Amino acid sequence: MTTQLEKLAIEAVALAGGPHPCQSLGHKWKFVGGRTAGCSDDLDECDCSVPVHECEICGDCDYGENEEADEVRQECRDLRN
Repeated sequence: MTTQLEKLAIEAVALAGGPHPCQSLGHKWKFVGGRTAGCSDDLDECDCSVPVHECEICGDCDYGENEEADEVRQECRDLRN
């Protein structure tokens, strides 16, 4: 886990014109919940859920756009076809 001091140092480097914190360190994702997968335009047709992650370093969020979500959506498409 990144300490508050480390986060501040990383942010300072980025603010000074350095690389985005996660460009060199990589995102450190943590699970923060789920959202509807959106597999179908008809919400009654699909109730799939995908995981949502947030980066502990920079605070960026993947909004459920990740490999596991892609797998869930593909499985749903396969079942409906």
